[in-house]
Amino acid sequence: MIKKIAILLALQLPLSAIADNKDGETLTIGFGSGKAPFTLFNKQMIRAEGHEKHYGIEYSIVRQAILLMHKNIKPKSIPPRELKKSIKKFRNIDAVSGVGRSSRDKLYYSKPILENTYIAVSRSSLGSKINSVSNLSSYRVSARTGSYATIRDGFAKLYHPKKGTHTNRYKEYDSNLNQHADFWEAGSEVVMITTEESFNHYRTLLAGTRDTSVEVDLAEIFPTKIRLYVAFRDRKLKNEFNEALEDLKFEGVYSRIFKHYNPELSPDFRRPDEVEISRQLKEN
Repeated sequence: MIKKIAILLALQLPLSAIADNKDGETLTIGFGSGKAPFTLFNKQMIRAEGHEKHYGIEYSIVRQAILLMHKNIKPKSIPPRELKKSIKKFRNIDAVSGVGRSSRDKLYYSKPILENTYIAVSRSSLGSKINSVSNLSSYRVSARTGSYATIRDGFAKLYHPKKGTHTNRYKEYDSNLNQHADFWEAGSEVVMITTEESFNHYRTLLAGTRDTSVEVDLAEIFPTKIRLYVAFRDRKLKNEFNEALEDLKFEGVYSRIFKHYNPELSPDFRRPDEVEISRQLKEN
């Protein structure tokens, strides 16, 4: 009955109104930095009152599940490539989110929290006819660091740093902000590999510093979805989390979180901090 009441509250109240569990255990969970809009721990946006702790799609999914477990969450922002290293090295980290599953470590993996689909984005003025991964070889391509290892469907054959056939026409970015800003630079002819959620987020975020009104083509050339998980130290916590995650999906909270972070469906709770964005772009 208690869990049912918590779910009803999550359905009826905005994300900002769900209270922490005052007497509950606090779990420290690592999240990958620089993965907007899935994680939003940077200072690129000015949030409306009551939305200060809206730290992204992935964070909100995990937080709502943790609250249903009658526990609290303490997020820790960690570079994505360091997530699994951190939980193995630091005993105070209870879990890490947004990681791939492995059978070679001693961690306990949740059911997928995200299934990301990557797309290829190009300016319409290029007249590109990108309908397969092999078509990318004709263009300069950008992606997030490590994408060659996570994106399937022949991507690594072209862009593996040691074995790829077209690495001279490929650039990886540690920062989503820099990748998207470079894509919107005047005269850019790069094809950007990203997710639709990230593309929509940064198109809105960079509108004050770049011309993001240019027409673009979105090509869905990667049929394989990338599943991301939460890796726990403790099997019992993993099992409790899986049950809570299923409840979020069944009751519709999971899908509502995606709508909340969609800039077209929910544009009012944050706006770009153009001074901070310009500062960060100058630093990199």
